[in-house]
Amino acid sequence: MDFNRLIEDMTKWVERETKQHNIHIVRRFQKDLPEVVTDAPLLRQVILNLLDNAAYAIQKDGAITLTTRLADHGRVEIIVTDTGSGISKENLGKIFDPFFTTKPPGKGTGLGLSICHRIIDKLGGHISVTSELGHGTTFTIRLPQKGEV
Repeated sequence: MDFNRLIEDMTKWVERETKQHNIHIVRRFQKDLPEVVTDAPLLRQVILNLLDNAAYAIQKDGAITLTTRLADHGRVEIIVTDTGSGISKENLGKIFDPFFTTKPPGKGTGLGLSICHRIIDKLGGHISVTSELGHGTTFTIRLPQKGEV
């Protein structure tokens, strides 16, 4: 599959909503990425979840930056960075735990990031996060070019 196209398709879908809140999506896609063998529907679910979470963290007036690039050892990376509220150090270690959420009741189940982690693991990849409270969050996904699906 065309890695950049899949991410662009999910971005366009979310962008309709983010524009209403003055949240801009910046694309930094490496143009010459090789095709990737992976489970496209699962990867779409991960990208959509990360974009939705980033928009929620920003609420209004900010930016989400999507970067794709070829990494070492036959891997590709997707990096999703937002200018949102960030994640506290005490919560950072829990965000991939099932049912953990900082959203108010009725706004989230706490399963999104847990599912993302499980999907990326199934695809033979790795997902990591860095964040600073009040300054935003970055999720980095590394996937093999030839997936393990």
